Amino acid sequence: MTAAPDSFVTRLTRLAERPRATVLVRCTGALSAREVTAAQLLDGCGGTAGALRAAGVRRGDKAVVMTRDVCQLVAAVYALTAIGAVPVLIEPRAEVRRCLDEIAPGVFIGEPLAHVARRALGWGRGHVRTALVTGRDFPGRGQLLGQSLPLAIPDGSGPAPRVPEPRPEDLAMIAFTSGSTGRPKGVEYRHSTLAGQLGALDAVLRPEAGDVLLSCFLPFAALGPLLGLTTVAPQVDHLAPARTPAGHLVGPLLRHRATLVLGSPAVLGLIAGHCARHGLTLPSVRRVLSFGAPLRPRLAEGLAKALPAEAEILSVYGATECLPVAAIDADALSSLRIEPPPGHAGTCLGRPLPGISARILDPDTTGLGEIAVAGPVVSPAYHARPDATAAARTVADGTLWHRTGDLGRLDDEGRLWYLGRKAHLVTGDGFTLTTEDIEATADTAAGVRRTAVVGVGPAGRQRAVLCIEPEPGVRKDAVLDALRAALGDHRHGRRIGTVLFHPRFPTDIRHNSKIDRARLAALASTYRKGGLR
Repeated sequence: MTAAPDSFVTRLTRLAERPRATVLVRCTGALSAREVTAAQLLDGCGGTAGALRAAGVRRGDKAVVMTRDVCQLVAAVYALTAIGAVPVLIEPRAEVRRCLDEIAPGVFIGEPLAHVARRALGWGRGHVRTALVTGRDFPGRGQLLGQSLPLAIPDGSGPAPRVPEPRPEDLAMIAFTSGSTGRPKGVEYRHSTLAGQLGALDAVLRPEAGDVLLSCFLPFAALGPLLGLTTVAPQVDHLAPARTPAGHLVGPLLRHRATLVLGSPAVLGLIAGHCARHGLTLPSVRRVLSFGAPLRPRLAEGLAKALPAEAEILSVYGATECLPVAAIDADALSSLRIEPPPGHAGTCLGRPLPGISARILDPDTTGLGEIAVAGPVVSPAYHARPDATAAARTVADGTLWHRTGDLGRLDDEGRLWYLGRKAHLVTGDGFTLTTEDIEATADTAAGVRRTAVVGVGPAGRQRAVLCIEPEPGVRKDAVLDALRAALGDHRHGRRIGTVLFHPRFPTDIRHNSKIDRARLAALASTYRKGGLR
């Protein structure tokens, strides 16, 4: 019988076994950094837990944590967990007020700017009873924004917190979905869920002694120390990751000799482009993990040029509700794009990770249907959203499955193939197009940065429009010639009624990698049939 994965608290307590080890590196810019040892982290966790109790935060309280500083995030999340409170992670965006009204948090922890927005925009109004402000103090801050929560990095001489082991079914955290594929929802993580996710991350990262993780996504940086990794958090623009200066990523990577790199395609593209422009290589890196959107061959090839020959580039599949689920090496991904199994066009996601199962719900005659996932990484519910929970859960063969909303197939070797979102199907007169079927091929055309298929018109009578984001400086006629060549033998190539050029696709705010197809479709609807070709 397989042993249960170690819990969040067990991993936190284990940090005391290596007190002098550097577990967290907070970077500012390309060169400046602050290193935090395990002893300092645990000392800070204990001090913050005491400050939270003194402020009236109690077990079971839901506490929004909104800060861009990785040290403040780690101190707050770890300390809240230590006292049995529930951290709530959400990006600042237009829907925050409605989201917080939904979950009714009693505590709001954040930097001054977050509290200014809270006061001005009514975030948590009527629910938040305890407002705690991080960062430097200033006169009148307490009256204006809330009481101070000191989160300075201590010297490490204080005691580690005494953290009781929670029950697996206890609520550990609420993390909101990005809203890029629908209305944002608060995803519940029980302690068993977090344990399963940390165990699955172990399986996909395969950490070794001395590994250094460059995490370009703030929540993953908070988990890095629990994975036993020295975790480097670069200064990413977390509201617009693709606008991060590339030197802020590559500089820390080289300086701290990162062996593992984790980021979205948009952020990894910045690293690959910077290395190409400056003739740089990344000799310490042995594994790169791409997540948040499909990994395209051109990006994988660009990254590979900067990496040692033996380094791996993995495309990781998952969602806020179930992360991670599957992974595939870029070399295997490239070969499968060239010769996919019959009837299995799209993008291969690889096999599910150990302990995780995937199946296809309601498959058609070709095996295409909705991807469903089961296993310890799956969230049990959306918080305060029983309607959404019921819609996303199904029971099959006595097992509870999460419906991902993604379309896919399973091949004879047990590999998952992704063909896009159910909500993004294009249905025309006598045809149905999945987005990934066309895009995985169109994205290989020279001069194309990426593509997006959208439907214009009512369902069942839609016109298929292929939107193109070209590489800078290329001629449209050259791009069109390359697209015709790429799609010439594609079984659905003739279904594309219009080609529309767009200088930069709108994307999600979390990763800048998921394409906002609703906005693209609205733009495409303003062009007559046959528009830009």
